[in-house]
Amino acid sequence: MRSLTLVGPAAFVVALAACSPAPAPPGNGEAQQPAPVESVLPPSPTPSPSPIALGTVTEAAAARLQGELRCAFLSDAGRLVLVGAGNVDRASRATVVVMRDTTPVLLTAREAGGFDALTRGSSFDGEKLIVAITRGAERTTGHEGSSHTATLSIEAPGSAPQAIDGVWECGP
Repeated sequence: MRSLTLVGPAAFVVALAACSPAPAPPGNGEAQQPAPVESVLPPSPTPSPSPIALGTVTEAAAARLQGELRCAFLSDAGRLVLVGAGNVDRASRATVVVMRDTTPVLLTAREAGGFDALTRGSSFDGEKLIVAITRGAERTTGHEGSSHTATLSIEAPGSAPQAIDGVWECGP
């Protein structure tokens, strides 16, 4: 068997090349960023969710509620948007009804407290709908009930949240 032996400067270069480490990659700041590719197509608009359409609560829908005492939310435009009912029993949960388009939707208070909790404003949910009443300033009434400025907030999956200003009235 014959072996090839290199002598001289050529052997030194070959030996040196075999022992040299690979060149180090450039640092983060040194790497060239690829040029962005610009699309010729216009960006598609992101559809914005539509608000929840609430109708006026009908007498038939309000009659479905169980409870000794009632509250009602009237929008600033004078529409009856929500009717609630509760018992004087603090362990019970009040119920409310709203009209989603023309369909009555019954919702239950998230917390117990009966009629007292209902008068203070509460949060209600059911059928993939969340409604909250936030009471504002007290208003004078000509009856033994209570009246406050209020905001009704409503949310549902796939719909834009909505807030409606109005009046929250409760009483026998």
